[in-house]
Amino acid sequence: MKAKAHVPVVVAMVFACAAVGVAAVPGKTIQVWTRYWTVPPDLWKGHQDWAVPEKAALDHRKVKDLGIAFSGGGTRSAAATLGELRGLYENGWLKNVRYMTAVSGGSWTSVPFVYSTATPEVLLGKVVPVNKLTRAFIDEEPPKGTIAHAIVHSGLFASGALESGRIVTRAELAKGAASRIPSQLQSLVARVVAGKTSQTYANMLARIFIDPFVTNGDSRRYTWNPAAFDDIKGVDSAAPIGVKDFVQANEDRPFLIVGGTIIYQHPAYDYPRLIPVEYTPLYTGVRQQYGDRLGGIYVSPYAYDAVAADHPDASRVHVTLNNEGRPFTLADMIASSGAAPLLALSRGVPIDALKRATVTFPAFNHFSVRKNGDGIEATPVVADLLHGDGGFSDNLGVMPLLARGVKNILVFVNGSEPFTDNESIESLFWALNKQEDTSGDRSMNAVFDSDKYWEVKKGLADAVRQGEPPIYCGTGWHVHPNELYNVAEYNGLNICFINNEKVDAWVEQLPPDTRELVTSKGYKNIFNTREFLKRRAFRNFPWFETFEQNAPFLIKLHAAQVMLLSQYTSWMLTDAGGRAAIEQYMKPVLQ
Repeated sequence: MKAKAHVPVVVAMVFACAAVGVAAVPGKTIQVWTRYWTVPPDLWKGHQDWAVPEKAALDHRKVKDLGIAFSGGGTRSAAATLGELRGLYENGWLKNVRYMTAVSGGSWTSVPFVYSTATPEVLLGKVVPVNKLTRAFIDEEPPKGTIAHAIVHSGLFASGALESGRIVTRAELAKGAASRIPSQLQSLVARVVAGKTSQTYANMLARIFIDPFVTNGDSRRYTWNPAAFDDIKGVDSAAPIGVKDFVQANEDRPFLIVGGTIIYQHPAYDYPRLIPVEYTPLYTGVRQQYGDRLGGIYVSPYAYDAVAADHPDASRVHVTLNNEGRPFTLADMIASSGAAPLLALSRGVPIDALKRATVTFPAFNHFSVRKNGDGIEATPVVADLLHGDGGFSDNLGVMPLLARGVKNILVFVNGSEPFTDNESIESLFWALNKQEDTSGDRSMNAVFDSDKYWEVKKGLADAVRQGEPPIYCGTGWHVHPNELYNVAEYNGLNICFINNEKVDAWVEQLPPDTRELVTSKGYKNIFNTREFLKRRAFRNFPWFETFEQNAPFLIKLHAAQVMLLSQYTSWMLTDAGGRAAIEQYMKPVLQ
């Protein structure tokens, strides 16, 4: 994800919030035992076998070896992901998916989909034939309770205003104003304003993408399923947290992996270390070890951001949970994965100034467990590490699937540019040796043979030229080992790239009024302001900007943009040609 003119807008928001002078409202300290899993640092060398914590449960469900990956891209990717999930469901393929990975805007759709109890029909809506996508249809406000409605209402201004009031109230409470609040309301007020300043951005996103779909999802801890919660209680039966304190994923949905990145500033580094983080319903952590204190461990999500860790045994560690109010939630997950402006803000800024400048963006504590000659010990907590966009390291969400040896992968590239301009794709085939201030590090992502890139490029170009959905599938690929993501070498990968590329043949099938909207090169009658702005909004379809497509709004897309883009990405999968292109290689795991 690239940061452009939106940076001044975000900087203004950051300093406006920081200027309030927020102080935390102390909460009750909670000490619990939690499960942890140490990840061997040399898995990528193929020297040993190690099973991810979810493997046994997924094997028991007999879920097929199929993974889907949704790339980053703000609300553009959120809308595209919505359509792709709709197409997968329409084809009957979604029930066979074992893993679903998401980055940044892809997580804004994927997380509510996985954690909502609503049916796919309600959340995703229906696939509409291309010739039925009239202006009247796409302009219509999406129904409440749908993911489309949330994306349309993602301007951040309303949630930002509410969060500002929350910040001010929290500051007043810290000054002693709590004594003036009636006792019967104090508990309610404390819950409303709970949280750290670094959870401000998370709270804003939660009002859009979590609250409408998950009851109290922005204030309750999360886990995977009843068995995972039973394990939590089994690890520490005396823990003062019960089942009502957790939200659980919908067991009918794929196992979710959301990508984030720790931005590790160090005086010795000119460019920050960008460390991949995985957020899942069962655990959160960093697969690879970095020095003595970072990475190489997964912990139960409720224990992430702990302020202290000690007394580990072979599978448990004792932690002190954060005492500043709100726990680590789904809101923090999507905020970290979708914090694209953070890297641009952090470059070249001294560490102390950085903490002030980025005070409202995600920052969490991290600890590890290490084995040494004296046994097992928990390392001291590294506090307030900035957690940024997953796209800073792997903007396609492919690496977690490769790390698990998945043999069949659908990669949804929801980019804002043609295939040949997409560096995230290119970086999978060779090191780019580029470390950019806004989009991250693409120098350590190579996992595929370089000649396969040209196959994908030609295949996608041929599909578009023939009027088919922009899909190319390869079979029997070799996966090279990768140290950064702790990916072991393996063979036999079947992989399909579904690219956000404009297909003129699809545009030609649109009703005349909608087709004119998408193909218009300009609108001379500027005095018809509404029509002028509407046509301008589609000037770059389907490559909407990640930020400020509809300036001055930062991430907002209008109803027509969300509806048309999501129907376009649904068509890619449900069209006979697109479906056949994928089934040719994936049919055994799709049926």
